[in-house]
Amino acid sequence: MQRLFWHFYLFIFLVLLGTGWAVDQLWQQWQPSAEPPWLDSYTSLLQQQLQQPTASWASNTGLNIVALANDSISWLPAEQALLAQGQVLSLFEAEQVYFYYQHADQLWRLGPLPLVQSDGALWFTLLFFVLLAVAVALWLWPVARDIRILQRNLQHFTQQHDTPVPLPAHSFIAPIAERFMQMSGQIRSLLSLQREMTHAVSHELRTPIARLSFALEMAQQLPEPERQLMLQDVRELQQLVDEILDYARLETGQLPLQLQQINLIELISNVQEKLAPLPGADIRLQLPPDASLYGDGHYLERALQNLLVNAKKYARSQICLSLSRHQQYWQISIDDNGPGIAATQRDDIFKPFFRVEASRNKHSGGFGLGLAIVQRVAQWHQGSVTVTDSALGGACFILRLPLRQ
Repeated sequence: MQRLFWHFYLFIFLVLLGTGWAVDQLWQQWQPSAEPPWLDSYTSLLQQQLQQPTASWASNTGLNIVALANDSISWLPAEQALLAQGQVLSLFEAEQVYFYYQHADQLWRLGPLPLVQSDGALWFTLLFFVLLAVAVALWLWPVARDIRILQRNLQHFTQQHDTPVPLPAHSFIAPIAERFMQMSGQIRSLLSLQREMTHAVSHELRTPIARLSFALEMAQQLPEPERQLMLQDVRELQQLVDEILDYARLETGQLPLQLQQINLIELISNVQEKLAPLPGADIRLQLPPDASLYGDGHYLERALQNLLVNAKKYARSQICLSLSRHQQYWQISIDDNGPGIAATQRDDIFKPFFRVEASRNKHSGGFGLGLAIVQRVAQWHQGSVTVTDSALGGACFILRLPLRQ
């Protein structure tokens, strides 16, 4: 849009400049260089009136009369001679004319007399606006054409399959079309994600609900341990619903972030203290003396907690959280010495309900929403989260958060 604005601004500026110059040249060529045809007759009549006594000049001529010093105007020798002979001279200033007459060694100025403009000025003004309108129309026509093309693509959005919008590369709205393609891809991804979540939720809920249904039918015959299992199933369902709701809110943007200045050192220390009672390896911190960030403390804490709980589940004996500042962002790295994550699965683990088989299964890996929530929190803060190999031998999750948003 900035490109479109500056192009249109420069176009209008150059068109005004060029059109004004062209019309001015035409006006100069059309404008007669000779004096108005009535000026000679008027000068002769004025000279006859000036031959009357000085006291009657004002009433006879109807012009303002001012006495000037003889040397107030530098006359050419020929003009000086005409004045000495008692002739009336005229001088033009802008759209008016002054008359000069020398009488009794005194220079008199009469006027000004306004010059009547011809109708040609109106036509040249009209010509200027017509040329301006034609130039603007020539500029707007390709823009309107490209907008119509984009409009047709929007009307057939549901029938498209990521078909590029057929716009020239130099089109002014090409960036808008590119954004449209990105938006269409995101919408299709969201629709696909919605379908995946629906199938996954129905699958995840089917088993515990079936167990509960059967158990409730046999409730009178169940001993206490069985009833505890029923309660565990209920808690499992509740936890799953909570995770789904949290992820859905982050995904659809229903929970705007409450941005404020956050002390990262304090936030990380609080998360470490909160997770200390959980089973698993201890969390070792490597923090700078001071670190602050503008963001939402609640969701950042949730993201860190999900990453550290994930590390505690799979680390054998070591977990290290390090915080380092780079030029444009803070980087939080969480290393563990667990089994690690295969390179082919590193993109998939941030998808909702995805769980790595074998060691990272349902019993140890939850519902597969924890890392998806981490990714959404990072994206809401205009940051990112990635996973790579750790120097400790396991996985290393890297959370990058920009210093300014």
